[in-house]
Order: sequence, then C-alpha cells, then structure tokens
Amino acid sequence: MIGPGGCRRVVSAGVVTVAAVAMMVSPTARAPLPLDVMTFNIRTAAGRDGDNAWPHRRALLVETIERSAPHVIGMQEALSEQIDYLDEMLPDYRWIGIDRGLNGGLGLSEATPIFYRHAELSPIESGNFWLTGTPDTPPVRRVAGRRRGGGRIVTWVRLYHRATGRDIYVFNTHFTLRRGQTQLDSADLIVARVAALPAGSATIVMGDFNNNAEASDTWQAATSEGLRDAWTEAEERLGPIATYGAFGPPDEAPAERVDWILVGGPISVQRAETVVHNDGGRYPSDHYPVAARLLIQ
Repeated sequence: MIGPGGCRRVVSAGVVTVAAVAMMVSPTARAPLPLDVMTFNIRTAAGRDGDNAWPHRRALLVETIERSAPHVIGMQEALSEQIDYLDEMLPDYRWIGIDRGLNGGLGLSEATPIFYRHAELSPIESGNFWLTGTPDTPPVRRVAGRRRGGGRIVTWVRLYHRATGRDIYVFNTHFTLRRGQTQLDSADLIVARVAALPAGSATIVMGDFNNNAEASDTWQAATSEGLRDAWTEAEERLGPIATYGAFGPPDEAPAERVDWILVGGPISVQRAETVVHNDGGRYPSDHYPVAARLLIQ
C-alpha cells in the first residue's frame, strides 16, 4: 500500500511533468522573433555632390527606409542636419548616438546613430567607444593644420523587445578608409567588446567597414570569434554583391561588399538584401543600404 507521503510525491512529479510539456509546446516559448535590420551609409551632407547633394536626395532616402521598414537602422556619415531631418520625417523611430568629435564636433563631424522603432523596442543601456588606443576616452582635438582628430566611433545599445522580453545588443560603426593594421585593430576591439557581453547574447554588429567581405583580413578578424556574416548565413540573398555604387547603378559599381551586418548568439538569418531602390537613376546615397531579416531564437 502506498502511504500518504508516497501519493504526494507521485502527484508532485505529475504536475512537474505536465508543466514541462506545456512549456515545450507553448508557442510563445519557442517562436523566433523576426527582426528587420538595415545598415546604411547615408553619405554626408557636406559632400560636394552636385546633383546628388543632400537636399536633392533626402526625400528618396526616407522613402527607401520606409519601403524596407526595418526595426533597427545603423547609419554612417550622418551629420546633425541629416539626423534632425530624419528624426522629423521618420516619426516611428527614435535614435541614439553622438558625433565622433571630428573638428571638435563642428562641421563635418560624423555620427553613427542607431534608429529603432520605439513602439516595439526600448533602449535599456547604450554607449559609445572610439576605435583608438583609448577607446573609452573621446580624442582631444588636435592642433590646427594637422589631422582633425576625433577617431572613428562605435555606437551601441541594448534594446529590449517589449512584446517578448528579449534583449538584443546592436553595435554600429564606420571603419577608416586606410586598410591594414588600423582596421584590424578596430575589428579586434569590437570583437573583444562583444566577447565581454553576457554569454548567449543576441548581438548585431553592422556598419561600413571599408573593406571587402570574405576576401579581406579585416573581415577575417571581425568574424574570427563567433560573429557571422548575415549575407553568407542567409537562406535567401537578393540584390548585387556591390554595396558602394558612387550614386550609380550596381552594374557599374566595384564588386566589393563593404557594408556588412554581422550576427552573434542565437540568431539565424532568413534573408539578406542589397537594396538598390532608386528614382529614375537617382540613388539615395553613394552606398546601397543592406537589409536583413533576422530570427532571434
């Protein structure tokens, strides 16, 4: 005969088993979170671009973003006047970031802002670091007549997805044009910062890396410790390899993929696309934006 104590143990075990099965079949426990992201070098408003100057293409740039409707956008070469315009024209988004201190923060002083859809995502913590030997200290403006100072910058944020409770870390950057050790050091610093995140963090690193994906030492360094290239991981790829078009069509662009979206942690990639939306041959920037549909597990 089974005593009262034995009965309690059996019932308790049964309750645990039922609860465990319920968790396994619960759609909310297993459903991946679709997240659309975009990296977009929007080309500075300070460029001498003639017919492609900022006032002639800014509405098209907004249209390009709205067509893709990403949840998160990492922009490069953004000046204050451009950010102010996009902040006004994209009311579904808010943004974080600072300029990198070029020229003491005056004139041509690029920011790498992260725009996010504020109805769905909340920034829990954020910050910036510089791709220099003192990453947590803003560079001091240098003497007039010499280099302008204000090293390249990384803006980052931990976004909280309110409907599912998931956290997503996003890093956005713009590497120097000088290929070689400077880029490698920048990649190593970002990889180290990502490695310092809590284990298993869903992580996105995007930007204009000014080097060719899959074929450069910079890409090898950036993907050496667990970050994966969304383009190569994607189940579906759309658009050309080239991401720098110099305001022209893809068939005239250098066959280099310099704008990347990298992912780490529990993320799979459903689709990656080089977006070549244009208005009768006018493009919104000298770079094509790159978009990806990610699934956060």
